Amino acid sequence: MKIIKKSKSLNTKMNQKWLDSAGVKHFWMIWRFKFLLNLLKSQRIFCNKKMKIMDLGCGNGILSNQLENKFNIKIDRVDSNSETLKLNKNIKGKLICYNIKNKNIKLKNKYDIIFLFDVIEHVSNDKLFLKNTLFHLKNDGFLIINVPSIQKLFSKYDHAVGHLRRYGKKDFLLLTNKINLKVLFMKYWGFSLLPILLIRKIILSFYKKTDYNKIVDSGWKTNTILNNLLKIIMYIELKLNKNSLIGSSLMLVLKK
Repeated sequence: MKIIKKSKSLNTKMNQKWLDSAGVKHFWMIWRFKFLLNLLKSQRIFCNKKMKIMDLGCGNGILSNQLENKFNIKIDRVDSNSETLKLNKNIKGKLICYNIKNKNIKLKNKYDIIFLFDVIEHVSNDKLFLKNTLFHLKNDGFLIINVPSIQKLFSKYDHAVGHLRRYGKKDFLLLTNKINLKVLFMKYWGFSLLPILLIRKIILSFYKKTDYNKIVDSGWKTNTILNNLLKIIMYIELKLNKNSLIGSSLMLVLKK
């Protein structure tokens, strides 16, 4: 395990309570990963030990753990917040505290795949952030992104966890055209969650905007019954609704 000297933090905000409660058994974490696996299979992207892979903005490292366990690989977990990195467990690869805008020459064109999951919605200048990310990606490397979608669903929950925006396909097409990235895959997922997000927005509208912990608790946490019910809905949607025209999240594969 290696920790690079801490750099100045990115212009991001992540609610600590969300990180603490975002467990691997949460239905949303499972859903996101299962959709990712289907994506990798459809795009014939095979993660293996020979690849250099980065989980950028890794947070508590759940995605890295899922990928390492599934494919028996090692992943560099990168975040600019050293306290966030301490939440990582069962680490197989490197743990790196690093701000990508510093563009360490040793990391130039190093990675075959960079995962950027639920990060750029926290960043004020997403175009510059993506350009800085590409510095670290090999030519013909893959940048795989997940973001929350549909700006009209932006709520006090988004504000509490540090989201600055939610995305649609058109937003990403404009963004990728500006930085000359090729879009290989772009699909929504979580169609069945849309009514829940709408209800959440309505309920949380009655909360004080500064009640971050209460908002995150109400907007994210589930009990065992609800979590299992939503996992059943997940399995049904993944089986029957493979081409949603809209969804609660958007996942993309971009090629440098």
